[in-house]
Amino acid sequence: MDVAQASDDVSDESSIHHHLDPYEQAPKALKDIYKSWTGKDVPSGANEDVIKTVELCTPGIESVPRDILSEAFEGFVRRIADHRGFHRGEEEPAVQARVREQDFDRRMHKLPNYISSLLTNVESAQDPSGASSLSELEIYARRFARNPATGPDYLGDMVATGSAVAYNIEKIPGLTILPGLLPAIVQQTLLECLLHRELSRPENKTNLHLHYDVTYAQKSHPHSTPGKADANTFFSTDPLSNSFQPKNPGENKALTNYTVLEKSLRWITLGGQYDWTKKEYPAEVPPKFPEDIARLVEAIFTDMKAQAAIVNLYSAKDKLSLHRDVSEEADRGLVSISLGCSCIFVIGLQDKDTGELHHKVLILNSGDVLYMSGESRFAWHGVPRIFPDTCPDYLRQWPGPAFPEWQEWMTRKRINLNIRQMFE
Repeated sequence: MDVAQASDDVSDESSIHHHLDPYEQAPKALKDIYKSWTGKDVPSGANEDVIKTVELCTPGIESVPRDILSEAFEGFVRRIADHRGFHRGEEEPAVQARVREQDFDRRMHKLPNYISSLLTNVESAQDPSGASSLSELEIYARRFARNPATGPDYLGDMVATGSAVAYNIEKIPGLTILPGLLPAIVQQTLLECLLHRELSRPENKTNLHLHYDVTYAQKSHPHSTPGKADANTFFSTDPLSNSFQPKNPGENKALTNYTVLEKSLRWITLGGQYDWTKKEYPAEVPPKFPEDIARLVEAIFTDMKAQAAIVNLYSAKDKLSLHRDVSEEADRGLVSISLGCSCIFVIGLQDKDTGELHHKVLILNSGDVLYMSGESRFAWHGVPRIFPDTCPDYLRQWPGPAFPEWQEWMTRKRINLNIRQMFE
């Protein structure tokens, strides 16, 4: 399905984005709205101004067919589970080829192991009265614990727990929100891919690479498996070790892995390696965009190609300043996925003729997906506030008991994956 059908068609005027200045400041009125949300107090009139995704009740023009979602979600989880080392660092191409050639039945044993590693991260929440409040995933976790062989049977049900409804935001033409689109197991699998595999690939640059030389962890086992701490992931290293050494010791100090993962790591680039200083994509051929993530996204948002992405990592006090994404040469939609803690998202457009500002403030929760197309694709947007300790229970324990130093790391984090097409 083309989710862009749920919003206005891309107008011919959108091509003028090539003349938009990436350094231009946002309108003052929008800055004031953004600033009002940075403090501890809720701005006056906020209840009328903010859309909570759980309160959206009027579906958009199109909703996403469940069969398309289920196929995309289940295929994504199975691909990760079927390839040893895939989520904890790639194997050699020859090994990958042999794995792909194996019969499906011979690979099925990996899926129960993978699901087991994710479900062991789930702990039952307790309500104030002391009674257990089980989420759907927690129910699956308990069933799985009793009979692990049934893991593959549950996968179809697990991926069916996401919402399939798309909503249009009338004030911002082209902006579509899909609240709760991603089921819990897909969110967990995305975290595995982004923070274990992609962060461990030297070709994916971070905000630290400009000033630091990075030492990457080495696999101590040739076939790392889900939930094991013996893979080449920064979460498996000593938190007090210094994997980030300054290029200029006179200007910067060495950073421990703990400091990096807790607060210093702000972003990771995938595929096209965006140059934040020049605000452009380098001319050289970029690293290949992760194929499994591309398949997942393109199966749902069919009018764009996943060629570049930025993974933003937010801590409790972090913000994202108002900006526009105008460096891409394609007028295709942008996909934004939220994982972990909730946030305030501000977006606005200024009428070029009247100067009138149209804006909306949204609360984005884990599993919500935004699709910015049409006019909204080049709208000003930013994140003035993160709500700590709002991470859903099924992500609170990630990366899991195999990494005890990082228990409840996600309770302090919001992860945003925003994906775009660079060229037509």
